[in-house]
Amino acid sequence: MITQRHQSKEEEPFRTFLKRIQSLGNNFNSKVKEFEDSIKSLTHELSTWKKIENQVLADVAESIRNIDDLNESYEYTSQSDPQELERKKDSGLNEIINKCIEQIKKHIKNEDEEGDKNSKQGSQPRKHWWEAPEKNVEDRLLVTAPELRYNDLEPPLKRCLLFLCVFPENAIIHKKSIIYWWIGEGLMKPNRVQTAEQAGERCFKMLLLNGLILPISKKHEKNPRCCKLHSSVRQMLISEATKAGLCFEIYSNEELTKKHNKDDKCPLSCLTATTNKQSVMVSRASLKHESDEFLSLFNISAQYLVCDRDKFSKFKSIKVLQLGRWQIFPDHHIEVEDTKFLESLGIMKNLSYLSLRGISRISFLPDSLVHLTSLQILDLRACHNLEELPAGIGSLKNLIHLDVSECSLLDGMPKGLGQLSKLEVLKGFIISRSITDDLCRLKELTGLENLRKLSINIAKGAKADGDLKELKTDRFPKLSTLTITWGQVTQTPPESSPEISLPKLEKLDLQCIPQHEKLNWLKPEEFPNLKKLYIRGGKLKSLNLVGTKQWKVETLRLKFLSELEWNNWSDIMNAFPSLACAEIYECPKLKANDASLPLLDEDGFWIKKNEANLK
Repeated sequence: MITQRHQSKEEEPFRTFLKRIQSLGNNFNSKVKEFEDSIKSLTHELSTWKKIENQVLADVAESIRNIDDLNESYEYTSQSDPQELERKKDSGLNEIINKCIEQIKKHIKNEDEEGDKNSKQGSQPRKHWWEAPEKNVEDRLLVTAPELRYNDLEPPLKRCLLFLCVFPENAIIHKKSIIYWWIGEGLMKPNRVQTAEQAGERCFKMLLLNGLILPISKKHEKNPRCCKLHSSVRQMLISEATKAGLCFEIYSNEELTKKHNKDDKCPLSCLTATTNKQSVMVSRASLKHESDEFLSLFNISAQYLVCDRDKFSKFKSIKVLQLGRWQIFPDHHIEVEDTKFLESLGIMKNLSYLSLRGISRISFLPDSLVHLTSLQILDLRACHNLEELPAGIGSLKNLIHLDVSECSLLDGMPKGLGQLSKLEVLKGFIISRSITDDLCRLKELTGLENLRKLSINIAKGAKADGDLKELKTDRFPKLSTLTITWGQVTQTPPESSPEISLPKLEKLDLQCIPQHEKLNWLKPEEFPNLKKLYIRGGKLKSLNLVGTKQWKVETLRLKFLSELEWNNWSDIMNAFPSLACAEIYECPKLKANDASLPLLDEDGFWIKKNEANLK
């Protein structure tokens, strides 16, 4: 006869699952009773078998994860009919619960049949499933769903995930900020089949698939650009980070983001991480611990940065310096009181990731920057006061990512860019109006054999055709993503159209196209692998589709094109037979003159039936 104590243990997995069902609300009261009735018949049989333990635990754990995943997915889903949304959600939850019950019954049936077979062969009867000394069933059953998911991860994924606990609760985190941090910490390494950034993308995707981070994406995006942590996952990660020996310390926003008088001794609002669990604080007045083990400084929410040059120079072993904006919204303002502290950058020989994104009042970068021979990522995006890059930037031999986009006062690129042989991503390259020996032209980048992503800004009044002619596959063999943005240009049309041919290009983004630009070079035979074509803003009048071969483009975006016209939507479908997703937004002449234009949703999207959203 089974004792009450044993019944308590063997029913624990079901009680854990019942609590999860009960938390779903009154709509599932009948399901609770149904499951309780099943327990009465299942418990006795479970007490007989030991082998079934792992199967039961696996089924219960998977069901709990599935319930949490489904709840989280609907939490961030919008729909015009809330009742229909709730009905779909309840239907999904019922399916998960029923599947769990049926799976357990199936396991028991199989064990019954195997038990009968063994009995006939004289085998020893099975012991109770709680009697294995190496198992602590009760402890395992009390573990929370986030912990179950976390424990299922490989060690490298666990370590990557732990870094996310430093972000504020409910913060929306840009995917790139996370990946660059991982690279800076040395958690992502390139190999023969993927770059460090691609390894980071894979890690991000694995965390999404395990439900440990929640995707945040725009409508019709297949691949989310941002994420957030569920509060329960964040709390679990804070605890796990302590166990793993990672020292994360976040200083109070209220105390540390205020800008007071000159005598204020308030330190930066920042994250610090040390290998020896010692807290490090940057302040005007003092440094709590002068440690060469200081590894990372991450600005969580400080808007006014006050950095003492002497104190800053003590961080010789720092690997990650994220002073700039990580938030996805550009209205998060950051400014620095004095830029003299940047002169200490040159002594940080281990610095791998430097971000000054969105920081105001930085006009120049010190020449000492060129001594950062370990630097892999330099993010200067939206430094609106930045006027010039160091002439010796070519010394950064390990640089793989450089972003100087949205730096409106930059008028040209230093010639040394062509020496960055490992560069994979270059955003914000400027084709300058000036033609001088000290400025870099596009032809000098043709030696960058690893370049995968390139964005080009054509400065006001610049004659860019000579530069654009350099865009050939033999000169940029790995280029897969290209963005070209025209500035204010003269109305004089070029003497000839550039001949651009990039057979390996997969994404082309053209912005602010001038009136004289006909895009005669945009031909499918020159871009046979192009999957995404975006044309946004400017005076483009026609896509020149007549007589061209067919494209392999799957996603077409046409936005803010006030002059664009075509004869009929069928021309588009004939030219783009593989088209699965189209966005047509703020193109008034198309909507006014083409009666055959397909029905677009409220955001201007057309999605081919039975096709997944593409982005």
